[in-house]
Amino acid sequence: MFAAEGDTQRFPAGHRFFSVGDTGAWMFVVLSGEVEISLRGKTLETVHPGGIFGEMALIDHHERSADVTAKTEVEAARVDARQFMRLISQNPFFALEVMKVMTARLRAFDDLL
Repeated sequence: MFAAEGDTQRFPAGHRFFSVGDTGAWMFVVLSGEVEISLRGKTLETVHPGGIFGEMALIDHHERSADVTAKTEVEAARVDARQFMRLISQNPFFALEVMKVMTARLRAFDDLL
């Protein structure tokens, strides 16, 4: 679904997708490989194929709240706000999955505190 929907690209290990404070006009869906979400040098989560990242800034139009780096070579689909709105309107289950990811992250990050 995402390979056809978004701008699919390959990124080398070590690629910085974004840093804390960057503007956020898109989210990513990991098609292959792994990315690391970190804050202040501490790993918060590793995102595997099928996972998403960057959704918070896309939804609330605030700056990025974490750093995201390719842990391995990654293939990812970039989804902008227009595509995101179309996806959630055409597929309510996608919206629920995004909410599940966000709540799971909030719970996990809360546990780290």
